[in-house]
Amino acid sequence: MDLSSKAVLVVGAARPPGIGRATAVRLARAGARLVLADAVAPADGGGADGGTGRADGAALRAVADEVAAAGGRPVPVYDVDPTDPASVAELVASAERELGRLDACCNLVGATGAALGDGLLAEVDPSAWQRGLDWNLTTAWLIARACVPALTSAGGGSIVTLSSYAGMTPVIGSGVVGVARAAVNHLTTVLARELGPLGIRCNTVCPLGVHPGDPRFPNPGLVKIAEREGTPLSDWLARTIPLGRGQSADEVAAVVQFLVSDAASFVSGVNVPVAGGAPV
Repeated sequence: MDLSSKAVLVVGAARPPGIGRATAVRLARAGARLVLADAVAPADGGGADGGTGRADGAALRAVADEVAAAGGRPVPVYDVDPTDPASVAELVASAERELGRLDACCNLVGATGAALGDGLLAEVDPSAWQRGLDWNLTTAWLIARACVPALTSAGGGSIVTLSSYAGMTPVIGSGVVGVARAAVNHLTTVLARELGPLGIRCNTVCPLGVHPGDPRFPNPGLVKIAEREGTPLSDWLARTIPLGRGQSADEVAAVVQFLVSDAASFVSGVNVPVAGGAPV
């Protein structure tokens, strides 16, 4: 999957659970020219409502350095508020200017946390419900919408959006993220029909259990689901996933790479479960 002809924007490059970082490294090694972005947490510790949606600024810079080393070229990095239409539009314009064109966008944004509607739906606070929808659904629409003119100018391209297994099948305790990601899956299939005539492919990846093996990239939402069932995470993963284990962030990134590449030139409108054989 040679990507040496591709100019790609990766949003969510340094947030947990590390899918953005793994994707950027993979794309760089395959030859893609990249711009990275994430929502950077304020230095004063504010913005806690972002939950896992925000990345530490130092972590984002470290990921950029790692990606630059993997690809052998400097990688521009931007701070973005993915819930703000103006910030998203500015990011896409900057990426197109940096790269000269835009062939793909990997939208790997999302967030879980107590203030974003984790837990049982009947117990979610309305304000947390709205924040969860903002981070896990509205961001997908805003980023895809902003990329359409640039991708059209390039003659078409690919939008790959992070969704979730919880958006494909009911997962008790997943909270707002499951509802929002189910809507993202529908959004993606509609966008694939609307944008197909422009040569733009739209797909999602739907991971189930990215194991928090790297301390830089925890997965607290997954851990809490296992805790609610009174079992260690490793036991929950072994029971839930037919392959008997959690997945690495790189195993999700491999699917993203395929969907960006020309190997997937006739794949659009698909929500791909990366779930180790768990039923959907």
